[in-house]
Amino acid sequence: MLWAAPAGILALGGSGLPAPGSLNDPVRALPAIGASPALTVVAAAILATGVVQVLVVIALDDRLAGRSRRQRHLAAAFGIVSGSFLMLDGALGVTALPQLAHLNPGQAAVDGAYLATLGMRNGIDRVIPLTLGLWALIAHWPAWRYRDLPRSLTVLGLLLGAAGVAGSALPEAGTASVLLATLWAAAFALAARPRRASPKEKDGGPGGPPSTPWG
Repeated sequence: MLWAAPAGILALGGSGLPAPGSLNDPVRALPAIGASPALTVVAAAILATGVVQVLVVIALDDRLAGRSRRQRHLAAAFGIVSGSFLMLDGALGVTALPQLAHLNPGQAAVDGAYLATLGMRNGIDRVIPLTLGLWALIAHWPAWRYRDLPRSLTVLGLLLGAAGVAGSALPEAGTASVLLATLWAAAFALAARPRRASPKEKDGGPGGPPSTPWG
């Protein structure tokens, strides 16, 4: 899953990644960014994750066609906003930071542009878990009552929602939301996979076309 890509790079030892504290110092950070392809890989994974997230949000919205339109639209809006900010965050990491890395650090204009970009990404990193968490809560809270999603998927969605909302203020909770999002995506992919039709159904018997585990 694309959500796991940044965690996977770190799990492999973070080869080429600068120390976290050095990112706040343009003189140290810009040369490290220019010499670190791992950072571009992480940013590209974040960008791709945003695209996938929008598609997943739309897919879940289609599965919940029986819900009220207002509730579905509200959940989808938060999910799409979260995916859009992921794409923006990744795009800044793929384009803006490498371009700044090729300039001479220490100049006021270069350092100011870098710190402004870093500040923007820090703000975006607060919005992403908040909007992701709100989407997860709005989409999965009714499922706990109406059981229109598999129970395991509902539980993961609610945990993701709580971790995401908390992650807008607590970085530790935001880190947990990455793992929960990966697990939720895997559970959704399994739940959305059509079941095989029985021989009786293939012969035109009762049961209709293959369906997902929730209909």
